[in-house]
Formats: sequence, C-alpha cells, structure tokens
Amino acid sequence: MRAIWAGILTAALMLGATGIAGATFYTSTTDLDKILTGAGTLSWQQDMPGDFEMPYDTVNSAKLTIYSNFVNGGNDAVQVESNILGILKNDTGWTWFWNPMESTGFDVASSITAPWGQGQSLDISLLYDERGCLNFLYLDKSVLCLNYNNQVAPVPEPGTMLLVGIGLAGIAIYGKRRRNEA
Repeated sequence: MRAIWAGILTAALMLGATGIAGATFYTSTTDLDKILTGAGTLSWQQDMPGDFEMPYDTVNSAKLTIYSNFVNGGNDAVQVESNILGILKNDTGWTWFWNPMESTGFDVASSITAPWGQGQSLDISLLYDERGCLNFLYLDKSVLCLNYNNQVAPVPEPGTMLLVGIGLAGIAIYGKRRRNEA
C-alpha cells in the first residue's frame, strides 16, 4: 500500500514540475484622435508583445478594432502590413443630437507572418477619401487583441526540482529498507 502512495506522490511531483503551455492574451491600444479631410493616407503602428516572434510563436487569433465617427461612402480602406483588409463601416447616423462612435473589426491574423522579430510593431494605414462639402472622418483609437501560443519551453523552478529530488530519494530509501527487511 505504501508503494502505491509513493508512486502516486512521485507522479504528482513529476507532473507538477512540468509546465503546461497555454495561450497568451495581449491587448494594445493606440490613441489616434485625428480629424481627416480631403484624400490621403494616415499611418500608425500598433504595439505587439515583447516576447512575440514568428515562426516560433503561433497566432490563434488577432483582431484589430478601429473606433471612428462620421464614416460615409465606404471609401476608407484599412491596410495592415501592406494587405488591404477591408473598409470602415458606415455610420449608423445621428440619434437626436448625438452621433454614436462606430467600431469596425478586422481579422489581422493572416497579416502577422514569419519572419516577425521580437518587439516589431504592426504597421497600419488608412487610405481615406473625404472630399466634398462638410465631409470629414474622426478616428478615435485602434485596439489590437492578440491570442497566441508562446513556444518557449517551460523551465522548472529550482524549488520544484528540489521537491522532485527529495521525493525520489525518499522512494529509494523506502525501497532499500523494504529489501533489507525481507
């Protein structure tokens, strides 16, 4: 019976010493606060996690949300890492005397490709066309939500390794005493 409990304790210590890889969630917000008129391009960079590197890491999902107001005509294209992903969603319009902030989400996982260096920012551009009488576009902020697996192997803590060593030594001593008694 003692041998069974010793085996269970050893297995628990061994499993506790190994790490279980899990997904890492990262959120980055860039305040834009820009009013755009005429036609042109506005570019900015979105921060990425400092430990993110391709091809070692795996992107599970990546969503970029741009908060804007007074979008009209469907002529404001969003470009991420030189890939045009779509256009900003048109405004729903005025509600009494208030025009609510709109958000448009883009899946940017396909734009995050290897090679990607640690600390490298995500390059974003907005190709806008707001020509005409009283046409303008307000950009509030952009938010990146990144879910990725960091492929760095977990390193056991020294205390955990000490516990495993003590457990194995205890099992060895127990086994030697048992043999000597028989």
